[in-house]
Amino acid sequence: MKNGEDTWSTGTTRLNTKHQLMKSLQIREVKSGKDWKAFFRLPWEIFKNDPYWIPPLLADQKKNLDTAKNPFFKHAFYKAWIVTSEGKTIGRIVAYVDQAYCDLYKEASGFIGYFESINDQSVADLLFTTSVAWLKENKMHKVYGPMNFSIANECGVLMTGYDHSPVVQMNHTPSYYLDLFINAGFTKAHDLYAYLMTEEMVRRNDDMMSKLKRISEHTLQKEHIKIRPVNMKDYDNELERINHLFNDFMKNTWGFVPSTLEEVAFSGESLKTFADPEMIFFAEVNNEVVGCSLAIPDINEVLKKMNGSLYPLGIFKFLWYKRKIRGIRLLLLGVTEPYRNKGLDIIFYYYTISRGIARGYNKCESSWVSEDNTVLNKIMHKIGSERYKTYRMFGKAI
Repeated sequence: MKNGEDTWSTGTTRLNTKHQLMKSLQIREVKSGKDWKAFFRLPWEIFKNDPYWIPPLLADQKKNLDTAKNPFFKHAFYKAWIVTSEGKTIGRIVAYVDQAYCDLYKEASGFIGYFESINDQSVADLLFTTSVAWLKENKMHKVYGPMNFSIANECGVLMTGYDHSPVVQMNHTPSYYLDLFINAGFTKAHDLYAYLMTEEMVRRNDDMMSKLKRISEHTLQKEHIKIRPVNMKDYDNELERINHLFNDFMKNTWGFVPSTLEEVAFSGESLKTFADPEMIFFAEVNNEVVGCSLAIPDINEVLKKMNGSLYPLGIFKFLWYKRKIRGIRLLLLGVTEPYRNKGLDIIFYYYTISRGIARGYNKCESSWVSEDNTVLNKIMHKIGSERYKTYRMFGKAI
């Protein structure tokens, strides 16, 4: 069995033929509390035999889809559906229109996200056709996905690395999802990479670390750069700096839509509770911030033990296991344009690796990196990182 492959159709609940399954399929928009519960709980069924899947926090999932709480919906709207068969939920999907994306790219394109399905093409096709029809009704001419409302959130279909658990805010999908998308007529839109570096890899490559240290020390002196950690006592202003830099770094990246400060604060609300201030760095020249590197502890190591809930006992598990996190995700690294190609990125990598090991972390995922970011991909290889996961974004004309 492939990792993550669905086994719902085994045992006493087996539907004997594909015809029977198709005949019994029903799709409906998610509106009632009962339907929303089925929507949120479906991944537990899809991934029940996948040891690498990490149960998401249900509270966060609900908050992200709450139009009254998520500031994303100040410029976007969506609908959600579930597919059932004989009373059992076997598929789900969200379709949405982000007006900010349409305005920025002058393109009438919608998106699908939160996709989950058993390993049956008829189920996936029903989800795709229904959601695409709704996008067409809203005058969209193309659809991209899967993407959970933002390129900064979970997105893409996993192509490699099924035997590794996802890190915080990264997607994990069964291997058969590729076929479900391709057989439905979707084609490649863009690939995203995830790189892995472990403490063992660093220990085996002393020459690389020595070189990074020399380059860093030379650049710090030559460019008069000061590196400092984030100041959590000045959180609001630091967050504003991060948002400004993030929008600047990402402005030419595929699918990127600039985030508002309100959206960054919303996303960072849960991350703030477990952030390690010693792993978030700013580069300053004459007291002006010219770069930022943001690595966060991989909270998924804790979520795996909580089964989606903080209560009643999950909060105690969270507090206990939070201290034992050994992985980090480097989710943001960038330099303002006047200081690019001057070695600041090397400084950030050196500080992240050396400080991370000193603080007890033994692995780091750098994700995601766009396939067309040739400079960053070259750097990842030069510093000894292993490209171990590829995520594919799909597209389709409507």
